[in-house]
Amino acid sequence: MDSEQLIDKVQVLLLGMEERLLARMEERNGPRFDKINARLDGVDARLDRLETKVDSLSREVRLNNELLRPFIAWSHQIEDEVIRLSAQLQDVQARLKKLETPQTQ
Repeated sequence: MDSEQLIDKVQVLLLGMEERLLARMEERNGPRFDKINARLDGVDARLDRLETKVDSLSREVRLNNELLRPFIAWSHQIEDEVIRLSAQLQDVQARLKKLETPQTQ
């Protein structure tokens, strides 16, 4: 037998061993992989439900922000007016204090 025939024979033997090994592994690990796949399918389904909930909440928050936008603007206007009036009040109080305190010359 020459070296090419020997190499071919070894390759055939290796392929046969690989096929038997893969068949044996499938036999042994098949049910275990099936269970893992089933669990992963369950996880995928739960993730899909979670994604749906997150999308729904995102739409709800966006809608709430749109509805609140006028009220937020109004509250900023009120806050600005309160600040302006407070400054005026402090000015009036300072003038009153000045009027109440006699000036000495």
